[in-house]
Amino acid sequence: MKKRMLATLALSFSLLAACNSGPAPSPQPTTPTDFSKLKTLNPGKQDTIRTQLKVNIVFVGYRQTLPGQVATARQVNTADFNEILPKTYESIARIPSAYGRTEPTGNAFDYQYNYVFADQNFEDSFFGYLKAQGKDAPLTFQQKLYNCQNDVDPETGAPTCETPAGNINRVIDGNLQIDARVTENWLADNVARVGVNPGEYTIFMVNWFDRPDFKYHSYTRLDAVDSDADQANPAPASVFGQRGSRRLIAWGGSVRDNAPAQRVWFYDLSANPDPWTNAYDVTNPDVDGDREPDYRMPPIWEYGTRKASIGYGRKVSPDLALVTRYAALNLLFTPSPIYRAALTPPQMPEEIELNVHVEQGSGAVAQGKVYQPDLAQRRVSVLQPFAKFTSTVKETPLSGDLSDVYQCFFADPSIPADICSPDYADATGERLFTFAVDELRREYANTPANKYLLPIYLFNDQANTQPGLLGIAYDDGETGTQSFVYSFLTPGLNAAGYGFTDTSVHEVGHHLSLSHPHDGYDSEKDISYGPSGQFLFVNVGDESATIMSYNDLSRDFGQFNLDSQYRYLTAAYLNNTNAILELSRRSSQEGKVAVAATAADTLFAQAKAKYDALAYLDAARLAHQGYREVLDAAKTAGVDVQAYKWYQNLNGLSAGKAKPTFSRTFQAQKGVVIFPEENAFQRSKRLAP
Repeated sequence: MKKRMLATLALSFSLLAACNSGPAPSPQPTTPTDFSKLKTLNPGKQDTIRTQLKVNIVFVGYRQTLPGQVATARQVNTADFNEILPKTYESIARIPSAYGRTEPTGNAFDYQYNYVFADQNFEDSFFGYLKAQGKDAPLTFQQKLYNCQNDVDPETGAPTCETPAGNINRVIDGNLQIDARVTENWLADNVARVGVNPGEYTIFMVNWFDRPDFKYHSYTRLDAVDSDADQANPAPASVFGQRGSRRLIAWGGSVRDNAPAQRVWFYDLSANPDPWTNAYDVTNPDVDGDREPDYRMPPIWEYGTRKASIGYGRKVSPDLALVTRYAALNLLFTPSPIYRAALTPPQMPEEIELNVHVEQGSGAVAQGKVYQPDLAQRRVSVLQPFAKFTSTVKETPLSGDLSDVYQCFFADPSIPADICSPDYADATGERLFTFAVDELRREYANTPANKYLLPIYLFNDQANTQPGLLGIAYDDGETGTQSFVYSFLTPGLNAAGYGFTDTSVHEVGHHLSLSHPHDGYDSEKDISYGPSGQFLFVNVGDESATIMSYNDLSRDFGQFNLDSQYRYLTAAYLNNTNAILELSRRSSQEGKVAVAATAADTLFAQAKAKYDALAYLDAARLAHQGYREVLDAAKTAGVDVQAYKWYQNLNGLSAGKAKPTFSRTFQAQKGVVIFPEENAFQRSKRLAP
């Protein structure tokens, strides 16, 4: 009986267990103990974020060459674009690369081009808008120069002709002034009407001339004033937007408050002609005085001329393709930086101090009237959005030894007796560099380890002792690492409308990586070039919304700057994370960092998706989070992660050392070169009325 009961009870339990049984539990993921499962991160490797980038090229007022027809001078044949435009671009840190070893930034692009010819409705709306927005104004100095060509006063250069030059195709007899930013915004707001998604990179090639409602016109930024001017009652010299030399044929890259990013740049050959590229001079091949012919784009009505003009024998279609490649793509949309965005790899700073030294000349304009530290800090902080910014300002007299090293900087290299450091590669700048290095080392002795000092020297001279240089962002002379920011002010420069605030923001922009929009690098052809010779036309890159331009029409960093910087930072966080993982592996701490590495791997995959979607700030933010995950874990595990300290790694700049590839001109050269901050031609443009 007992056995039967036990058997029945066992069977009941068995049946009960069968009724309650479910699927077998899934195996729990094991805690990672090494880096073998990482999919995005690649310990110890220099990685590249490669993305497909769509570029829209919209023709407004141009007519397309029909199949089987011969292209006329003012028609567009997209075959010209297919032949001239690049397929890819690979970004490099230009100044470090000039020291003999190419340094990729980790950003690469595969271009996809979309050609659009605007329909009649869009053209009618756009040109009607321009006509309604414009205001009639007198001809500019440069428009009068176009009408007169070489008939000018030999002493002043002012146009003096009573009858227009015989070799021009049209006489400019009107000037409808149109606000450039308003025009850009209209195009951005109406981009969907030509089948383009808002926020995509888009170039509008504009030609009003071939319409019956054409008006001679110029684009303006009339309200552009130097930041240190009295904003309520600025001196005329500081209102740069009022100058004829600042009339525009192109504009774009503006950041609109509380609005999605717009990535529009327009280029209008039916405007002005362009002062910034000397397009008003259609007679003289060489316009910058270097005895080399300077290639620039004449006004649209000069294409197809039979007169003795630079427009003779030219077709606009390949010229527009050249502007697209060498200005829009290489200098605005996807440029190479001059410096690394990673200031102290592999441990990047979380705090940046603008360490400002005002070297005040006796009798020079007061510091408080020409430099606004809070404004400068606010403007530059967008370039390192995950770092805390602070500022210190220290004023010392520009006298004694400091005055001597300052004057050495501007010594004439052609006069041996004036050269202060003849045994050094930087014969004129070495003493100032050494002075600043010694001062920086003393200041770092009392600086927390996680703080980066960005040393800025503002030389406020009481006399016109130098030819007019506003500033320069120096490198270390050995590795191409950014070192010091120098800004200069003289009574002459101050009278010309300049203070320190905008110049220092421009130069700090260089220090934090950014290039000018008028010189750059073409990765497929492996050439460096600037606004001279066959590439003089790229000076039009300055006609964009950025303080990195030389035309003084912008006070902030534009959309193209921000996109580029956040791409550089995303790649920098990726590759510095890879470096820290390798340091962890070599320190036998892989197991202690593996969990953080796995979490970071997911964050970097998300960052790549944001990057591909053009959400570059979001991509950089996710990449920064992933970087911090790994850095914090590595530090906790005792891995020795050191920030690079360039000022502790100098071996001297003796003349016998191998020198970087440096050019004193902007002529195109094979490979990577360091260009000058400016040349005499650019300075004359900056100071022109």
